[in-house]
Amino acid sequence: MTTKRYDRFCVLRDSFRERVEAWSSALPELADAQRELARTSGTPAYAVETPVVYNRDLDLVGPGDRVAWVLVADNPGKKEQAAGANRYLIGPSGKAAENFFSRELGVDFRSRTVIVNKTPIHTPKTVQLRALAAGRPRITAVLEESQAFMAALVPELQAALGAPVWIMGISELGRRGIFAPWKAALLQAYSRASPGLLDGVYVFNHFSMGSFATELKRRRLPGETTPRAVLRIGAENRARSLGE
Repeated sequence: MTTKRYDRFCVLRDSFRERVEAWSSALPELADAQRELARTSGTPAYAVETPVVYNRDLDLVGPGDRVAWVLVADNPGKKEQAAGANRYLIGPSGKAAENFFSRELGVDFRSRTVIVNKTPIHTPKTVQLRALAAGRPRITAVLEESQAFMAALVPELQAALGAPVWIMGISELGRRGIFAPWKAALLQAYSRASPGLLDGVYVFNHFSMGSFATELKRRRLPGETTPRAVLRIGAENRARSLGE
């Protein structure tokens, strides 16, 4: 990437790191709430080590890298929040994504994607964000604030890196979904962005539970190559889920 692009990426990355630090400081009670959530939800015991997770892989992006995709996942799970990790998409879904990108798209997932989440707040499962915030106004406020920040970051990264956006996960983007605030903030951010930038956004089902693979198999046209199918399906999902 050019020096100008890399410098802009560094500004965005550092701003994200600083916000994670600020949110962590603002919610000293978050780790206890996450431990309580694990107990009450029957989640097998694990150590809550990083309540709000910055993706350390962003620090490995260098000026000579060619970024193929900006990928937006949901939120950090148990493996991602471990103190020795603090990296996004390193569980089963990440492995499935890594295999698909390498096998079908010819893209090294770990070196040629920049991964962010819709929120950096940890829960073992994404749907548990609702229970984590319930009855806790301070956590609710930071959850919504973090979604707005992360949504605004997407077109900024897209423009800075000159790479298309892969949004992973559709089910919680609806009006009552956990990520409805993120979706609203994303559309607002793109309304302020350069015309046509939204055309470079593609929306897909999650790699977990084989949802992405099932959709691709079902909707792929006869004779259609995988890269073409991915772009077509992602664009159709964008129109439907983001309400273009």
